[in-house]
Amino acid sequence: MFGWLRRRRERVPASRFSETQRTALEARAEDAVRAGDLVAASEALGPLLGDTVVHAHASHLAGIVAFRSGDFAAADTHLVTATATDPAREASWRALVEVREALDRPAAAVEAVRGLLALVPGDADALSGLVRALAAAGRHDEAIEACRMHRLLDWQFDTDRNPAAVLHAQGRLRDAVDLLRNRIAADRANPSLWGYLGCTRQAQAHLDTAIACFREAVTLDAGSPVARRRLARALAAVGELDAALEHHDAAVALVPDDPRAHSDLFAARLYAGWPSREAREAAHRRYDERFGAARFAPESVARPASADGRIRVGYVSGDFREHALMHFLEPVLARHDRGRFEVWCYDRTGQRDAVTARLETMADQWRRVRGDSWDELARRIQDDRIDILVDLKGHFDDSHLPLFARRPAPVQVTWLGYPGTTGLSAVDACLTDDHVAADLRDDYASEAIVSLGPVFACFRPLDCASRPGPLPMAGRGHPTFGCFNDFAKVSPAMREAIAEILRRVPEAHCLVTTVPDGNTRRHLEAFFAERGIDPARVEIRGRGRHDEFLRWHDEIDVSLDSFPCNGRTTTLHSLWMGVPVVTLAGHTHASRVGASILLNLDLADWMAHDVEEYVGIAVRAVTDTRALAALRADLRHRLAVSPIMDETRFSRRLERCYDRLLRAHALSEATEVQEC
Repeated sequence: MFGWLRRRRERVPASRFSETQRTALEARAEDAVRAGDLVAASEALGPLLGDTVVHAHASHLAGIVAFRSGDFAAADTHLVTATATDPAREASWRALVEVREALDRPAAAVEAVRGLLALVPGDADALSGLVRALAAAGRHDEAIEACRMHRLLDWQFDTDRNPAAVLHAQGRLRDAVDLLRNRIAADRANPSLWGYLGCTRQAQAHLDTAIACFREAVTLDAGSPVARRRLARALAAVGELDAALEHHDAAVALVPDDPRAHSDLFAARLYAGWPSREAREAAHRRYDERFGAARFAPESVARPASADGRIRVGYVSGDFREHALMHFLEPVLARHDRGRFEVWCYDRTGQRDAVTARLETMADQWRRVRGDSWDELARRIQDDRIDILVDLKGHFDDSHLPLFARRPAPVQVTWLGYPGTTGLSAVDACLTDDHVAADLRDDYASEAIVSLGPVFACFRPLDCASRPGPLPMAGRGHPTFGCFNDFAKVSPAMREAIAEILRRVPEAHCLVTTVPDGNTRRHLEAFFAERGIDPARVEIRGRGRHDEFLRWHDEIDVSLDSFPCNGRTTTLHSLWMGVPVVTLAGHTHASRVGASILLNLDLADWMAHDVEEYVGIAVRAVTDTRALAALRADLRHRLAVSPIMDETRFSRRLERCYDRLLRAHALSEATEVQEC
């Protein structure tokens, strides 16, 4: 009965090698790998791989050798062994991700990335890898959620403060929701938990729940600028611009020394408008006094222009990826005259993708600088002797204007990404075109307004667009208007205009997209019903993939541009798909983009100057089916041969502008250059 006392304890296998021997063999293998001698590395590792115990580092090195030899399957086996033996081996997880991408095993790559993110939840490269792997595995909804989550948390995944940080980083949002709800049940008065739950629900596109969570966070801690900003952004996404502005104003008041809070407010004002030109100017001057000229005197950071043969132009962006901006920047990167210009890109992109990889081949120098402080990046740009530094972001999300305030380059311009002023006296020029610059009476610019001629950007559509189809109203028996701009841009005044158009054309329908699900759709339906519009005449959809967005143009006859902030990429895609666009031209940069596009296509009669004219143009457009069908058939060709798509000519104009700005700087006359 006491036989168990006589049982022998299982013996733990012992290595055949001493610590000194093992270290020596691994060192030999490492030296051979560095020297590129994979045969010697394999010979050194052989004894360790055949040992009675598993050596994690030897398995890791064997995985590297197999990978470099092209034996991806063996590499996978060795690296799985390394990570199983020592789960804290970050280098092995990174290598395993790379191997599984090479094997084209996206589902397995997802698991490898998640293993890595358990160790480094804030690693931007790993987060990007997760988004790529999820998308490659066909798990598009999870990829979108992860991408949203990363942006909403500003790529900060603090495991000390956020109990769901690792789950957030891994894109496991359902698990994060469960964890956060359990924590909140035990600690309902914790505003941070409510904020993280709000971010998670917003990433899942549950905006109503997200807004409720953010409101709770603000109620519990009204003095939290982070809670205010999160609530403001969510409110703007559902079209509640006035409420969003209240919280943006509150955030600025709480943290007047945080430039991000000011940038958020300025970006929101693009969509809602300013009460007056004077208010716009005063706010931007205060911004410059607080973050620009007063803190970074130009004479303390300016330097002579570089003396080598080519002009060095540096583009700074966090959007070197699949992003609307690349429809306009990629043609320029591809067409730059390399004999005269040296192209440098400073990449602050969080979620890198295949577009990022393609763009990297178009630059002379590509600097990955996400994570650099503004001072570090400014010094790097100075050391690189950049002649002209180009801001592509303005005050939009993840603004890098604090870099430009330090004036690391002798000439600095803002272009393309943001239709408004930076407010910084350190930025010399705002690049635009003749049509936008023709009437900016309600705008304010701290920079010199410099025209690039007829267009301020050239457009390159993707190849996936089908040919424009027949006029939908010819087959349906009724006209259909389309409103495809981001719903945050669909101002109350524009909603009223849509309702009036539908009243005046009783048989017409309207397709409105990018509308968040839930209360926002119900409120929009109620809005039209209150104005006597049958809800059946207004179809509401969310945000589709790019191919879906293009196909939706086959369902509409006329597109309605947003105001006071016009669309640009949306407008150009509508025209490319054969759908004419009605725009309302105002007196600010943001409200004149549509006018610039239409005037370049000789479509001035589609441009209104007030709301009544906007409604009238839309109503008249659908009364002549023959003319509308003819225009639909002609629009793609008209756009293709216009200055908007003349990549070479535009690139030469932009380069002449850079050259003249640099020459003017040398003569201390940059503000006198008004046209390039």
